[in-house]
Amino acid sequence: MINYILKRFKKIVIRILFLMFFLILSIITFLYINYRLNNEYPNPNDVYSYVQSNKSSSYLNEKNKEFLKQKDIWSIRLDKTGKVIESFNKPKEVKDKFEITDVARFTRFYLADYPVFTYIIQDGLILFAYPKNSLDKLPFNYYSYNKFIFNLELILIFLILFLLFVYIIYRMDIKDIFKNILPFQKAINNLYEDDYEKLDEHGELKELAFSINKANEKYNKLKQSQVKWIRGVSHDVRTPLSKISWKINTANKENIDTKYIQQQVLKISNILEGLNLTMSLANIDKETFIEKSPVKVIRKLIVDKLNENPNREIIFENNIKNQNIKIKMDENLFYRMLENILKNSLTYTNGKIKVTISDFKNSLIITILDEGMGIDENIINRINKEDLTNITKHGLGIFISKQIANLHGATFIIENNNPSVKVSFKFKCIN
Repeated sequence: MINYILKRFKKIVIRILFLMFFLILSIITFLYINYRLNNEYPNPNDVYSYVQSNKSSSYLNEKNKEFLKQKDIWSIRLDKTGKVIESFNKPKEVKDKFEITDVARFTRFYLADYPVFTYIIQDGLILFAYPKNSLDKLPFNYYSYNKFIFNLELILIFLILFLLFVYIIYRMDIKDIFKNILPFQKAINNLYEDDYEKLDEHGELKELAFSINKANEKYNKLKQSQVKWIRGVSHDVRTPLSKISWKINTANKENIDTKYIQQQVLKISNILEGLNLTMSLANIDKETFIEKSPVKVIRKLIVDKLNENPNREIIFENNIKNQNIKIKMDENLFYRMLENILKNSLTYTNGKIKVTISDFKNSLIITILDEGMGIDENIINRINKEDLTNITKHGLGIFISKQIANLHGATFIIENNNPSVKVSFKFKCIN
């Protein structure tokens, strides 16, 4: 688990660095593309080259004027004295004669807010002016090598500091992860041991701590239940075996009650069969359950039991409004779940048995009610607590039914009904 977390953390750091590199590269690319691909206005040098190559007796001839008009550029040509000797589309606010200070100013900056670019020709100057707010002119025309080196070193220092900062955070987080995870690893290693120490359920990993503690708690309950169960099964098996042994060892062996011995052997067989079933329920895959109508299974069960017990009366009351109702089930287990309760009622009571099935708010409710003398409340409490320390004639079959109901996601309720016994199952229906 720790190696997994470390790998994940390393991936996060690598991704952060990659994203930063991608961001910087994207910014540089964006600036470069905007610089190189801004074709709304031509490069001043290209304009000058075109005018220079197409001049005649004058620079601003008709061909060059047409070119400048297409590019939305106006132009003037000055002689040595600063006087305008040629012009094209010159604005009115632009003077016809310039002093040397004016020349110095617009060469470096702007002319009447127009970005102008100046070129020396023969004995004068030629100016190309772009529209206002179209291009920006840099206020300097020099380059400091030392400043460039300084800035480069500064960037390098910042990069090193950033990587160092990332490494420090990485080491701190690794240390913090080890501090928080090691108790969990120890707890997981000792999860099923007697010396398990309960984790503190606070902090950032409180949900994980709670889950591990819960798992240990469930394991301990299961272990205690298994111990009690084995003790109870041992007691229930030992009793009929003792009776069989006593019968066999009687002085008059010719009078051995074979039928009685067969009953005791059958009792042992039933106990072991129930034990095997309840142990195997934990390994059943719910994904194999299918959608099926419970009514058909219940009808089959009642018919089977009436055929086995023709002198008994089992009343089936179907109060389901939606006769196409279905639940997700294992048919054999569902049959066994109800059969255990019905067999108990048939075996230990003499009156009528009523089986009722109804639906309410997307739920299926099955109720089995007999006319017996009820069950000891201690047995009901042990079944609810899954404690079968002393398995009696009622306990194991009812407990198996409860397990099957839980496997189907159903609610199981058993209660005395003054004085009869009422067992209810509540299932979630599938629309």
